[in-house]
Amino acid sequence: MFHPGMQHSRQTALALQQLGRLAFLATGVFDHETSVWRRAGAYAPAALRRHIDAEFGRFATPGLDASLVRAFPQYELPERILSRIGLDAMAQLFDRFANDRFGKVVARLAQDEGTRALWGYDNSSLTAFNDPRNASATKILDRTIADWREWNEQVATIEDTHGDWLHPSLRRAPDWLIQRGEAEFEAADYILCVSDYVSGTIKRHSSAERIEDKIRHLPYCFDSRIYGSLPSPMPPEADKPVRFLFAGQLSARKGIQHVLEAVSALPPELASLTCVGPNLVPNALLSGFSDRVRFLGAVPRAEMPAIMIQHDVLVLPSYFEGSAIVLLEAMAAGLAVIATPQAGLGPTAKSGICIERPDSEFLAAAMIDIAKDKEKLLGMRRSAQIEAQCYDSAAYRSNIEALLDSIIA
Repeated sequence: MFHPGMQHSRQTALALQQLGRLAFLATGVFDHETSVWRRAGAYAPAALRRHIDAEFGRFATPGLDASLVRAFPQYELPERILSRIGLDAMAQLFDRFANDRFGKVVARLAQDEGTRALWGYDNSSLTAFNDPRNASATKILDRTIADWREWNEQVATIEDTHGDWLHPSLRRAPDWLIQRGEAEFEAADYILCVSDYVSGTIKRHSSAERIEDKIRHLPYCFDSRIYGSLPSPMPPEADKPVRFLFAGQLSARKGIQHVLEAVSALPPELASLTCVGPNLVPNALLSGFSDRVRFLGAVPRAEMPAIMIQHDVLVLPSYFEGSAIVLLEAMAAGLAVIATPQAGLGPTAKSGICIERPDSEFLAAAMIDIAKDKEKLLGMRRSAQIEAQCYDSAAYRSNIEALLDSIIA
């Protein structure tokens, strides 16, 4: 199994390890008790040590056997640094180079280990899949995002209404990225999709042979260690506003513009809003909402459960996702959910509201509907926590086992 550095890939590796089916995980950065980051942090001043722990703790997966992990930070850290300092074009260029180099390393490791299957992720699998050393291995492509041609259509919609909210890194997907995705579809034996939305965009846009026959569905999971034992929702206070939460990248792609416009249309005594996540919109746009919204910025993953249980409803009117894991985490924390179909797996009619498309008026109407009926809100929150059990780590592990039994002889 291989991916340069995604939380979901490490959770999948842990599930495979628990099933006794993980040969190795090749990744970029991996944090564990004896990692170089931890050893360096032990000698750092307290403030710097906390920063190191927060930064690299995002790459930790307790329980994942470090002896099965092959970490290659040289293929991941430079891209993250370039992106962090605003050099997005250089970060993309490095990503293309690093993914090809990383794929060659994976192909060699797979040959040495004698693996029967390669489980890779979008934009980093092509080189390993096409390497002749692994010709007999089953190639499984875990597609974590919808087809980029779908995003290009959505960008046009955002440009028409909120073009000034679009960060330069979120413009149209380049041709090379689309072509690489299409080549990965061709090279894969199976394509894993987390939701009907993702598989639907691939079927609509791809011309790869046997594309529909290759697609399998595998829902994501939340981390049961963190979200599996949170308290049940309590009845809301009658004289307090409903507490809405947006969690994720503050970007036009995730619909932050609609969230802010929607809450501005609601009276303060009815609704409050907290936004958590890194900001990808101009500060001048956010400042116009500072009297109604609490902006917390990016916070460590370990702090999110405590933030979630202080809120009632998660809102995510996204234009384009794979499936946002934050939806499942919020449901496990006992939050009702308002989301779009593009946001991914999320609420049923019992646990939230799925609005037709990203739109400020649609979102405001859904928020008002929930905020004005607190008995209904409590029922949704309790249902969300029950429904989330279908997406815990144990369910994910069982789904992986059934999938592998069906596709690998």
